[in-house]
Amino acid sequence: MVVFSNHKLGPSTELLVSREVAGELLREVAAAAAPSAQARWEHELVAWLERWAASRSTSFDVSDIAWTPEHFERQRRFLTEAIQRAQAASRHPRALARWRGLVEAHPREAVQVGRRWQWPSIESTI
Repeated sequence: MVVFSNHKLGPSTELLVSREVAGELLREVAAAAAPSAQARWEHELVAWLERWAASRSTSFDVSDIAWTPEHFERQRRFLTEAIQRAQAASRHPRALARWRGLVEAHPREAVQVGRRWQWPSIESTI
C-alpha cells in the first residue's frame, strides 16, 4: 500500500491506495502534465513523477515536491491542472480528486527555500 499525504494537514487527510494504483495515478498525472510543461521545474516534475511511479516507495507527501517559494502558486496550479486533466481519463478519478485536494490545501508557508528533488534510489525501483 502507498500513502499519499500532506503532513501539514495531518493523517486524517491521507489517501491509501495499492502500489499498482499509486503508480498508475502518478504516470497519468505525468502524462497529463508533459504536453504543457515549459519551465524547467515543470519538466523536472514530470520526470520526478514518472520515477516515483516506478519506485517501490510506500509514501508520497506533497511536501516531497521541490516547490520554490517565488513560483509556488504557479507550480501548484500547474500540478493541480494536470491532476484534473488526468481525472478525465482515469479509472481512479476519486483518488485523483483526493490527491488534488491535498495539493490545493498545501500552505505556502510550508514551502522550504532551497528544497531539492529527492529522487528514489535505483535500488527502490522495480
